[in-house]
Amino acid sequence: MTERAGVYARISEDPRATELGVTRQRDDALALVGLRGWQHVGTWQDNDIAVLSGDAHRPGYAAMMAAVERGEVTRIVAYGLSRLWRNRRERAEAIETLRRHRVSVSLVKGSDLDLTSAAGRGVAGLMGEFDTMESELKAERVARAAQQRAEQGKASGHVLYGWRRERTRNASGEVVDWRDVEEPQQAAVVREIVDRLLAGHSLRAITASLNDRGLLPPRAALRQATGHDADAAPQRWIPSTVRKLAVRPANIARVRRGGNDDFGPASWPALVDEGRHERVCALLTDPGRRDRGQDRGPERPGARRYLLTYSAVGSCGGCGAHLRVITRAGNLLYACTADRGCVARRMEWVDQLVEAVVVRRLQEPDALRLLTRDDAAARAARERVAEIRAKLDRVADRYADDEITDAQLSRITARLRPQLVEAERDASRAVRGVDPALVAGMAGEHAQSQWNALTEVSQRWALLEAMGVRVRLLTGMPGGPGFRPESVDVSFVDPAAEQAAAQ
Repeated sequence: MTERAGVYARISEDPRATELGVTRQRDDALALVGLRGWQHVGTWQDNDIAVLSGDAHRPGYAAMMAAVERGEVTRIVAYGLSRLWRNRRERAEAIETLRRHRVSVSLVKGSDLDLTSAAGRGVAGLMGEFDTMESELKAERVARAAQQRAEQGKASGHVLYGWRRERTRNASGEVVDWRDVEEPQQAAVVREIVDRLLAGHSLRAITASLNDRGLLPPRAALRQATGHDADAAPQRWIPSTVRKLAVRPANIARVRRGGNDDFGPASWPALVDEGRHERVCALLTDPGRRDRGQDRGPERPGARRYLLTYSAVGSCGGCGAHLRVITRAGNLLYACTADRGCVARRMEWVDQLVEAVVVRRLQEPDALRLLTRDDAAARAARERVAEIRAKLDRVADRYADDEITDAQLSRITARLRPQLVEAERDASRAVRGVDPALVAGMAGEHAQSQWNALTEVSQRWALLEAMGVRVRLLTGMPGGPGFRPESVDVSFVDPAAEQAAAQ
């Protein structure tokens, strides 16, 4: 019976997308098919895809294996065995699949491998182990070189967004060294992102602004700068990209690699000073931005629609729960999130009252003091939350690795969960300071116009949080038409005093 041969080609790196490598492999494999007199039933290829990790998506390979499963292929022809597999697990699974469907492999630079026999499968496994070892040795060399560069304060891989690379060449034109210097337009974008976040703008609003102005996001900008087709990369910013740019240690010229490994000062210039970097990191890693459990509030207060919902700023005066917004008779109302629904007040009226009280406070001589708080308590609370979460993550990993039993996992989790709840409560009570440069104009006779200039709800919320504003909707007030200002308590708290009172 004539063999039904499928040709497969793959190249790990082809940054310019020329496909010259896969074309050579394909042509050589087709020549072997013709020489052996086999029937060619299909060609599949994957370009610019490395496979050592075993989790890379290979559309061509997946389609070829699907053809094997359907019985359309009896022999796979490839340039070399490493073109098919580099990862041990993926290789073992594929060899078993090919054995089950009685499919063998022929190599342009190699021999035929009869995977229907134990000997053939053994040879394929041994050959594959050398391919894997070769890749792993290369990975170790690359990792060590990257560590050396990190220790020297240099970036590994491509130049980061915000800088451009200047290369030093020898007489032969070979690159012998390089340095990264500031790229003015990109650096300005990074600083703008940090400034706007500290001013209370939402990630969503910043992202929309960057897209509206037609600015290229990092990957597309890199491709353009290196002479590649920028259109091959995503052309639009997304909130997660904006967030990553804002919090990366590179902004303050720190080199980090492999998680929390901090190799110290970088050789490139900083784009943001350390104080502002710490503030924006605190903002974006605040536990209040995470899922709020039973309250089901928004995960990102920076993207909020309402001023007092799901935060420590607004609460029910009866049970202390967060506030949500409901609709009743066509009106939006702030309401208690508790099941019993202790209280509800018309949102428009409450917001107007809060604005009047806050603006009046901002016009007082000592108002600026509220906006220049010490972040030490908030930072310590957030660090405690991160520490407990890290413990829970480590426990989960140990359980997954069968190092601890179900009973041990339950006991440890039962001890840590209450600690985490309390730490997150402390963190929510600790009020962050706001960059004085951004709020210096808020205090004084022009406070009303400055408040009106805060066009995003998230900006106004950030100001309330920074001032330590606490708004409680009081229960037990007499009913009737209209709004009773005395039914809403607006106060200003000192974070340290509030936290001490709560303990």
